[in-house]
Amino acid sequence: MKANLEDFVREHQKEIRNDPMFRGQVQRMCQLIGVDPLVSRKGYMAELLGVGDFYCELGIQIIGICVATRSINGGLIELDDLQQRLIRRRIKGSEPIIEDDIKRAISQLKPLKGGYRIVTFGNRKMVQSISREMNPDNSTVLALAQYTCKFTVEDVRVGFEWDMNRIRSCIDDMLRSGIIWVDDYDAVQPEYWVPAFFSQMSGANLGS
Repeated sequence: MKANLEDFVREHQKEIRNDPMFRGQVQRMCQLIGVDPLVSRKGYMAELLGVGDFYCELGIQIIGICVATRSINGGLIELDDLQQRLIRRRIKGSEPIIEDDIKRAISQLKPLKGGYRIVTFGNRKMVQSISREMNPDNSTVLALAQYTCKFTVEDVRVGFEWDMNRIRSCIDDMLRSGIIWVDDYDAVQPEYWVPAFFSQMSGANLGS
């Protein structure tokens, strides 16, 4: 079976490199028969697939974007936003990329111990690039803000019936890490914004 797969990959190398959907299907076939293209026979299958350098390059670009935007979004960037930034950054004529490519590239960044991972808040898929565990309260409040990109203390209190100490602790933690910003124009009821969610709401182009 593995020999047949290698023959198939050789025959369709060009399509694999140029068609991200087809590339994903071939990689899933590899997984079904127990072959990891990125580690198999010291990268032999990766070389056949043409994905070794591809994912290395993509990983470097992901790191660059995450670092460039970290001061704005606190180390959280929406997966769709990251994909669009990658597409704009990549050289014209480069292999097209899809969400699955980004996920695979991020999985290869684990040895760097930079905290790179995919996290989900409600329906939003985010890429985290900070070495910290998002505690359950943080995740719950971020999910609350997934559609409006903001929340207030009252939103959290009514939504989850938490006491003020718990709410304050959660908000202060996210403020310190830069995950949220505070708009205290209304001193009585300040609003807390999640900059990582801005792109989908307004098409904002923060960072590069």
